[in-house]
Parts: sequence; structure tokens; C-alpha cells
Amino acid sequence: MKYFLDTEFNGFGGELLSLALVSEHGDALYLVIDPPADIEPWVAENVMPIMYSVPDRTEITFCTMDAAPQEIADFFGNSSGGVPYIITDWPDDVRYLCQAVITGPGMMAPIARMQFDVVRVDAYPTTLPGAVQHNALWDAYALRERLFPGSFESARP
Repeated sequence: MKYFLDTEFNGFGGELLSLALVSEHGDALYLVIDPPADIEPWVAENVMPIMYSVPDRTEITFCTMDAAPQEIADFFGNSSGGVPYIITDWPDDVRYLCQAVITGPGMMAPIARMQFDVVRVDAYPTTLPGAVQHNALWDAYALRERLFPGSFESARP
């Protein structure tokens, strides 16, 4: 099954703030991680104010980094679509997802296999009503819509 991934983080190389996975069918996982004490100024101005702006009927999962691996594994496990094929528009998103599923030295969440595809495409501007750039969930939906036009309306959350 295809999943569209986006993340937001606290400046270049900073801590993960949010992670969104949207399936090709419209199911979504939106994790908001406990923020660090010091937020980078650009992130404080452009990401934090819109972090909770999500489509109707979308649930935000608030968690720690310790809980993230199981949340992600459960989401993939609940989408009975075989090997997760994860599409994103930036390499850092892959890195943050991979870090999020690591549970300790040599250990990870119970995910047998993942495939990744980094597609360099601008997801914005988008025609999605209510979409806000730099919100991981909206950015994942916008990427899905850009690569598969009409997918948002056909499987609205």
C-alpha cells in the first residue's frame, strides 16, 4: 500500500515535532511529539501556530518519541495492504520516520519491511480546501493530491 509522508522538525537536524502518514485510501496517522523547550524562531513562527490545523474528522495522536514506534507499527498493521511503500518529497522525512521506528540499539518497531520513494515535487500550491503549508498532515495530503489528483475528494478523511 502507498503512504504519503511528511514531517516537521525543530530547524535543520532538530528534534521531530510531528509526523504524518496518509494512505492511498485516505487513512491518516498524525503524530504530534512532545516539543522541546527551545523552539527555533522560524519554527515558532511558521510551524507551531498551525500544528493543530487538521482536516475535519482527523484525530491527532499526541505522544512521546518512546510511544511513536508502536503507533507507526500499529498504523501500518491496521492497513492490510502488504509492504508499506512510503512516498515523500524530501530525504529528511525518510530519516525522521526511520529514527521514529527505532526502539533501542539494534531494535525497532515490529515492521518487517518498508520501501521508500523520494519524489522531488512541489505539493504547493494545492487546491485542497483548508490546507496549510508546513503542517505535516496537510503536506502529506497535498503530496498525495499532487501525485494522484482527485485522491483527496475520493477518500476524504
